[in-house]
Amino acid sequence: MKLEDVARLANVSKSAASLALNGKPGVSEETREFILKIAQQYNYVPMRKHTKVEEEKLSIRLVACTNNDVITEEYDQLPFFKELLSYIATEASRNHHVLTTNNLAKHHLLEELTELESHEPSDGIILLGTNLTAAHIAPVNQRFENLVILDTQCNNLNCNTITMNNYQGVYAAARHLVEMGHERIGYIKGLPRINNFYDRRRGFKDALKFYDINPETLPKFYLPAMNLQLIDKNLEKFEAFIDGLTAVFCEDDYIAISVLKTLNSLGYSVPEDLSIVGFDDIPECRVTTPELTTIHVPIKEIAMEAIMMIENGLTASKVKKQILLNTQLIQRNSVKKLSRV
Repeated sequence: MKLEDVARLANVSKSAASLALNGKPGVSEETREFILKIAQQYNYVPMRKHTKVEEEKLSIRLVACTNNDVITEEYDQLPFFKELLSYIATEASRNHHVLTTNNLAKHHLLEELTELESHEPSDGIILLGTNLTAAHIAPVNQRFENLVILDTQCNNLNCNTITMNNYQGVYAAARHLVEMGHERIGYIKGLPRINNFYDRRRGFKDALKFYDINPETLPKFYLPAMNLQLIDKNLEKFEAFIDGLTAVFCEDDYIAISVLKTLNSLGYSVPEDLSIVGFDDIPECRVTTPELTTIHVPIKEIAMEAIMMIENGLTASKVKKQILLNTQLIQRNSVKKLSRV
């Protein structure tokens, strides 16, 4: 009998079985006793002593929840998610872990994930929570102990999350625009609305209030998020929206680049006629004309924290953590400095 057989019979991961059989922390006493009972019942004898690398090797499941609005089946081709997945895969490989990726339907997340884990248990799950609410996350968090949720906050749940500091990033962007002389600043909201966007809106409002500018008096506009395309619907309303503005903040770079391309096609000049700031710092920001001022998200660090949190989830400590990684304002050429009157 092999270690894999003990794990299968006990319905646990290979790593959990190894921890129990070697008397190491990382599994509950109840689980340890059950695994030892299985091993004794089937006369399990270790074939050889495991190396340190083998003992630390984990099976990690990366799950993305798909729907028609935000995380589509092709989400991994979008720059932000493509880069995030690449860093997670690299970090897992660097630490000798095995990474499995699954796309699951958003509205059947718990059922489908439970089914997968029953057939092939993992040591930890990384859940891409961009388009998930607390109602979606709560039952999954209750069912799976070693779970890490990325790209969203769940302040009302006792769970592990890692995301960028959306509020801090947009606060810095709005302050930059005001310090560059802009006061008539439009705000372009992404559709559909996700948790990150609400935090970005709060940061924008609070930054303007710091300068005694009432954000409620400034115009808003809505455009599809995570979608690079010229504005073709409501084009007249868009031109009416930017009339009188000197700058706009866009809730993500996809929107900002779409606005930039639309303005160029209409004969406007950026930043001479209108300054633009985005959020995410996707690679396309550096090849637009002009290059886009934006907020850099520490994607590599998010991936590193995710793998580390999965590893730490196997230790005796069960304290959950919600981590915010600060962002950075990247100044390029899409914002014009205005002379004050």
